[in-house]
Order: sequence, then structure tokens, then C-alpha cells
Amino acid sequence: MTKRIWTLSTILALATLTGCPRGNGPDDGHDEGVTRDGGGTDGGGEPDASTAPDAGVTEPDAGDVAHDGGADGGEGTGVDGGPGDGGGLGDAGTPDDAGTTDAGSIATLRSLTLAPDDVQLVASGNTSATQAFTVTGTYSDEHTEDVTDQAAFSLDDTRLGAFLGATFSSNTTVGGHSTVRARVGTLSVSAPLTVKLEQKIADSNSGSSPLPSQPETRFNGAVDTERKPRIVYPNTGVMVPPNLEQLEIHFLPGPATNTLFELSFKNAFTDVRVYLRCYLPGGFSLPSGVSRGCIYTPSQQVWSFVAESNRGGQPVQLALRATDDSGTSTVGVSDPIALHISGSRLEGALYYFSLGSGIGIQRYDFSAPSAPTSTTVMTPNNISGTSVSCVGCHAVSRDGKKMAISANGQNDGRLALVDLSTFTPSTRVPLAQGGTKMSIFESWNPTGSRFVGAYGDSGATRFNLLLFNGDTGAFEGEITNTGTLANPASHPDWSADGKVIAFTSIGLKGTLQRSYKGSIQMVQEQPGGTWSAPVTVVPPLSGKHRYAPAIAPDSSFLAYDESTCPDGAGELHMDCNSEADPSAKLWAAKLQASAAPVELTRANAPGLMDGAMTSLTNGYPKWNPFVTRGPEGNGRLMWVTFASTRMYGLRAPKNNTASAENPRSALLWMAAVDPDKLDLGLDPSFPAFALPMQNLASTNHLPQWARSTGSGN
Repeated sequence: MTKRIWTLSTILALATLTGCPRGNGPDDGHDEGVTRDGGGTDGGGEPDASTAPDAGVTEPDAGDVAHDGGADGGEGTGVDGGPGDGGGLGDAGTPDDAGTTDAGSIATLRSLTLAPDDVQLVASGNTSATQAFTVTGTYSDEHTEDVTDQAAFSLDDTRLGAFLGATFSSNTTVGGHSTVRARVGTLSVSAPLTVKLEQKIADSNSGSSPLPSQPETRFNGAVDTERKPRIVYPNTGVMVPPNLEQLEIHFLPGPATNTLFELSFKNAFTDVRVYLRCYLPGGFSLPSGVSRGCIYTPSQQVWSFVAESNRGGQPVQLALRATDDSGTSTVGVSDPIALHISGSRLEGALYYFSLGSGIGIQRYDFSAPSAPTSTTVMTPNNISGTSVSCVGCHAVSRDGKKMAISANGQNDGRLALVDLSTFTPSTRVPLAQGGTKMSIFESWNPTGSRFVGAYGDSGATRFNLLLFNGDTGAFEGEITNTGTLANPASHPDWSADGKVIAFTSIGLKGTLQRSYKGSIQMVQEQPGGTWSAPVTVVPPLSGKHRYAPAIAPDSSFLAYDESTCPDGAGELHMDCNSEADPSAKLWAAKLQASAAPVELTRANAPGLMDGAMTSLTNGYPKWNPFVTRGPEGNGRLMWVTFASTRMYGLRAPKNNTASAENPRSALLWMAAVDPDKLDLGLDPSFPAFALPMQNLASTNHLPQWARSTGSGN
């Protein structure tokens, strides 16, 4: 029998429907039951308070009244009759549940509670962490029930583990923070969950002597400052992408009695400890003044533990402990460094000029790396023109399908146009326009249909920015008022949105490769395909050379180089001519007239092995084409690549005896940039790191990026 609730308002409504005020209808002989339930009226249809004590209260048999009762026009609601004489309505006219609540649905599920809340789990070694959850439902009548068996469970970050019913089991390869969700019908509830990954790994490098059994037990001695080791690369606070394999960690091991080391990666999500010896790569020579040093490269397993657990999250603290094999000695502890890992992978293909055993353009595809080092794309032998010994000045279209190359650098200016989608190592590319001297520095528009160039050297007749056909290399015109014989345009860079071309306006002429006292200017696209008059972004400054602008991938600001002439040397000095200038530093400015420059101080900063040296030749910046996600607390993130002669930890720059301008060779470096800090006038950069995939025995510079590789190889 179904229970029902009758309220006073319901009874009054039914009284109105049955025409109770007319009253005095015949009685069916069941007034007693009705009077007991408070539904009767007295003669004229007025309520009889003395006979209605239970109005609005659930009664055991009230369901019989609801199902069987026709209305009694004279006495109120009948029990067994059909429509009453007073015109009242029975079930046919009144909905079955009007004014009632069925006992099966009398209490509806209103909310859920998930227990336990804010779970902290530890996955150690190969042992998964587990946690059973309970879901409690609260109903509209305030009673509670366990509804766990009705709930569907899920985890936002499925890398951390999975549910079997109401029990969560963690993975043993990834730590991190996520949210558990439970759903019953249309209701859901959530709670935070953290999995901390604990791993202890014995380094298996074949170049080191075997580790003692249970090396983790050898570090229980008191801390001894005399045994302190020192991490010298990377710099603390560095940001790296999660797919940066081969991140080297360089350290000075301390005294010779330190034979066993523990390198730890720790934060709330990670406690990964590697036990290792001190060793160096084969054939490696320590820099002058260093008698003992160590270079450790995390294995793919170790790097995955650290990177995948912390990408886009908290910084990881790296620290080193050192002792001997006895297990009874004191322990040296290094100062920690902080390592940030970006939320997004680094994508795109990097092309750069390398001067090693051969001169040519190298490529490394971060989107799908198939080898640990770069591969050769183009050498002088791939050009069919005569007397070509250098193909260094190059520009790649954003889709990676085309490359413009200038032969032999300054005072030459002959162009070659390469179709990278069909190019092979044996391809020989003809010089465009019959080998006419036309351009030395180039940049592509967003679609790859055109590129902009500049040439102001021997034989030049045009000193403005020059426009070329992206399919044929044919000259199509120039952008007026961007250059003169005395002040030619150089280093053009076309924005990703196609609306702006930034360039160097040379203040004191040499060649476009070696010039002086430059400023940063831009032209803006106008309706009809024309361009505005030049706008000065960063003006010239006495004793400085400002050059090589590179527009960021969101087209809102640019990076550029600034070098300083030596005191008293004048402004026509080789140390401030844009060719391997030792004092070159990276700066940034909004893409607007008279922008306020901001130095990329952290990206420019030396490493510990550079000591007091700050002249590091941070030259020719170029941007990775993607705007990505940064770490916890940071939104957007970009990556700027440049060449630098700084120390790569214990790796000293190769001597460049062929150069009269800078005796130190350069390698490629990269730094993360938070563009939103630039809006506040703050240094938006993170410390730089060396790109490990390059040929470290070469001089590498002039990086260029494409969104993908266009090679068919």
C-alpha cells in the first residue's frame, strides 16, 4: 500500500473542486473514515476542526483514500464512492499524486559525499598504491545511505592510475596531482588525490665501476661540509620541455674520498633517487683549472619518472649527496637547484648553421625525433652554382616546405630556393635569378608564398627591404623608405600573423653582416598590400648596436640583440658590429613605437663555470613557432633559441682560431619566456640551457624554426 501525505492546502483545494460550499449531498455511509483523516466537512461544507486532528499527516491507509475515493458533495471526500452528488471529482479528474508523495520516491537524492577526502598516496618501486572510496548520498528527508555500488568513478589524469569499481590503483611510473570524481545519476562529487612517486635507481652506466649492494644505506652519516659536492649545470630555476631527452647534469664531486653519489629529484609528487659514480663521457677533457668533474645524463626511464610526474607542475629540487662506499662515513650535501618542466612538449623542426667537420645546415625534429643528434640537410655541394663554399644564411618557411639560402655570406648575396619536400642528399639546387646578387638575410610570410630579404653590400642597387616570390625566387618589389645607401635595411623578420616586418636600420654602414649603431624598426601591412612608413621600435643609442629582431609567435613583441662598444674604442669596433660580438645580450620590446626595452637578464646570465665572465656572445635570437603552456602559476610560455659562447657546464667552448673577432666558438642555447611578464615590465625569461642534440664539437649558430619538417627523407 502506498503512503501519501495530505496537506491542509491540498484538502482545501479539493474542497473547492468538489463544490463543497453547495453542501448537503447524500452520504455514502463512510463518513467515519473520512472524519478520522480530517477530510470531512460539516453540512454546509465548513471544516470540522474537532474531527480533523491529523490533517497533513501521513497515515497508514491514506493511499486507499487517494485511489478509491470519489468526492462526496455533502460530506467532503468519500472513501469508496464514485463522483459525489456535490459535483466532486474522483480519480478521473484528480492526478493520482496530486498533493501527495509516493513512499518509493518520497525522499529524492539531493547530494553526495566522497570519502576519504584529499587522499595522499605513495607508489614505491614496483608497488602500486591503492585506495577504496565510499560515496554517501543525502536525501531530501535528510536521511543518508551508502550509494557506493551505484557510483561511477573516474580520475581526471588517467596517467596516475585507474579505478576498478570503487578502488583506485596507482601506476608506478608517474606521480602527480589530480581529481577523483564519482557520479550517481545526474549528481557528482569530487575530491583531490595526490600520488607521490618514490623510486630508487642504481645507475647502469657502463663507464663506471659497479655500485655497492644497497647503495641507499651508505648515506646515513653526519653532514660534513668538507665533502660538499657542487652542481654546476644547469642553472637553478631553468625551465625545460618534458621531451628534452639527454639533459646533462654536471657536478664537481668534492674530495677524492667521495666515491658514491646520490642525485635526488624531489617535490610533493616525486622522490626519485639515482645512485651513481663520478664519470665523464669518452674522450672528454676537463676545462682548465678543474681536476675532477662528473657528467650524468638521466636514462630515459629516470627522465620519464621526473618529467611526466612534474610537467606543468611544481619545480623539482635537485640535490646531490656524496660519501664513500663504507656506509660509516660522513656525507657531503650540495646546494639544491630548482628545475621547472613545462606543461607542453617542444614541437617543431630546428634548422641551424654548423661549422664542424663540414660546413652546412643541420636539422633536428622535436616533433618526432628519430635520432639523438641532428642530421645534415644542406651543404655547399648541394648548390649547382660556382664558387659556393658557404650556405649558412638560411630562412625556412613556417610549414617547413621551403628554404631560402644565401651563398657565401657578405658581399655575395646570391640566392638558392630549396623545396624541402622533395630534397634529397644528392639534390643540386640552381641559383635563383641567374645568380644575381640580391639578398643575404631573409624571412618568410605566414603562407610561404613570399619572403622578404635585404642586400646592401658589393654591387647592391637597392637598399630597401626586398620582396621575392616564394615559388620561383623572382624579385617582386621593394618596401619604400626602409633603407638608403648610407642606412640600409638588414635582418628582416616577418611576423606570424603577416601584418608586420621588423628589421635592423643600420646607423653606420659596413656590410649587412658587419654593421654598426643599428636601431629596430618595423613596417605594418596596409590595405591593398602596401606597407606603412617605418616606425622606430627601439632607437639607436651611442656606443650600442641594436640588431637582429625576432618577432614572437603571438606577434605582440620581439627579441633583439644589443652589443656594447668597448670604452674609448669608438662605434666602428669589431666588438659591436653584430658579428660574434662578445658583449651581445638579448633584449625584448613590445611591437609598438618607442617601446620600453627589457633585458632578458636570466637568459643572458652566465653559469657557475663562467665565473665572473658576462660577455657570452648571446646572438641572433629566433623563436620556436608555438605558444605553449608553462608550469604551475604560469600561463603562456614561449621558447627563444640563440647562439652563445658561454660554458656548457664542464664543457668549454671550442677555440675558434679562424676568427679574429671572437676566439670562442658558439653552441645553441634555449630559454623559456613568459610573455605576460613583459607586459609588467619584468624580465620574462628563465635561465638558458644548451640544446643537447647538436654536434658539440662544432660551432653552431643562426637557428631557424619551422612548425614541422618538410623533408621527404
